[in-house]
Amino acid sequence: MYKRNFPQLQVMIVDKLSKISIRRVSAADCNITRTCWPKPAYGPVDVQRTILLNGMKVAVAKPLGGQIGACTIMYQAGSRYEVDEFLGANHFLRAASSASSCAFSGFMKMRFMSQYGASITCSSDRQSIAYTLRCPVTTFSEMKCFLLDTVIRCCFKEWEMEDLKPMIRDDLHRIHPEKRVLDLAQKACWGGPLNNSIYCEPSRINGMTGEILDNYADWNYKSDHCSVASVGVPFEETIKMAEAIEPRRIKPNPRCIEPSFPRRGFELYDLGACSDTWICVVVPGCGTKDLTSLLKHSIVAHACGTGNMQDGSHVLDRTPELPLGLMAGNDVYTSFRAFNLSYYETGVFGIVARTRAPTAWNVTKAAAEFLSNVGCLSYKQIEIGKKRLKVSLAIHDDDCVRVAEGLALQLASGNRMDTALESMAMIDGISNEDVSSTAIDLSKKYRDMALAVVGDIGRVPHDRELICAC
Repeated sequence: MYKRNFPQLQVMIVDKLSKISIRRVSAADCNITRTCWPKPAYGPVDVQRTILLNGMKVAVAKPLGGQIGACTIMYQAGSRYEVDEFLGANHFLRAASSASSCAFSGFMKMRFMSQYGASITCSSDRQSIAYTLRCPVTTFSEMKCFLLDTVIRCCFKEWEMEDLKPMIRDDLHRIHPEKRVLDLAQKACWGGPLNNSIYCEPSRINGMTGEILDNYADWNYKSDHCSVASVGVPFEETIKMAEAIEPRRIKPNPRCIEPSFPRRGFELYDLGACSDTWICVVVPGCGTKDLTSLLKHSIVAHACGTGNMQDGSHVLDRTPELPLGLMAGNDVYTSFRAFNLSYYETGVFGIVARTRAPTAWNVTKAAAEFLSNVGCLSYKQIEIGKKRLKVSLAIHDDDCVRVAEGLALQLASGNRMDTALESMAMIDGISNEDVSSTAIDLSKKYRDMALAVVGDIGRVPHDRELICAC
């Protein structure tokens, strides 16, 4: 019996000794790592950047041992680049991200990726459209083919396009009123390409075909408009995927971008009499190409109060952010918040409010009056705004998807802000006098104020009445 089991015993002893030696070596390596690698307070350890010969920009963030990674392919091909025949294409592209492509069907992608804990999301705004793959780091080499197939080999089959049209109509009915009023406010603020909505108009749905989407992608999905960013993925793997998107090394000709201009518009969407009403007043803001100006506008918005009316720690989260938090008084049905949305060269800054129909008139005038006097913020309120902005930048720094999309947006804008710790240092370097000057400049733009209303449109004043009152 002993002789028969001796080989197994020998294997057990060798295995035990090997594990002991591995533990000792690993402990020694850990000590070396602690002495060599710095541990940052926030965000990834290192960010590597490069620009390929075809103009594509690549950034790779290396986190501290995260098991989940993300990779984003972002094109500067938002709704502002839709011309007459392409209006509404971005809405269909978002919906078609889950449809079939040349190599995989929509069912195969959904089933196979879910088995490996992976997913692909598509988001777009007026400036850009981003495809993001989220998956375990160990499976990225297998999952990246699904991302490439979704982005560059989507075939837009006509029978799937017909299936998407009822979904698009349902999307238009399910839009939250706050999202709708923000979209309408930007449409009211700008004339030109930025006037295009991120949603497809109902009259355009039946005329949308796969050929139109294919032509739009061929025209806008160019290498010099593309940025690739990843978190937790090796740099070499990300470079290989970027080269697979566009293997040619020739940089395409630059694209002509039409400028947008303020139009001081007034947009409405009727939800019926006595319905809850959302009001949004905006003025032209700043773009993402000037990072210092963008941070100043963000500080002003957080100094006013940016508490989201939809999202919170729980449904009863009513913690007010001063000074906008006190404008509602004892009315628990009314909420205010400030926001700042930026695109490449310009943006919008405004106040959005939610209230009941009987108080909509006074709430609209109060929001417009606050926006026209936003330059009266005190230095103490500006300091509080800086602290709020720091928290909002640091709280999402562990989300790989947000970090990847943020890196891709930085590449597209030509900015560099690797970690939240660096952004906090930049915020501290901005003086209160500069922020106050930015707030005063915003208040001087009240003549370019635009208004959007979703709800009981008969209970709000006209934009001309607001300008006269301001």
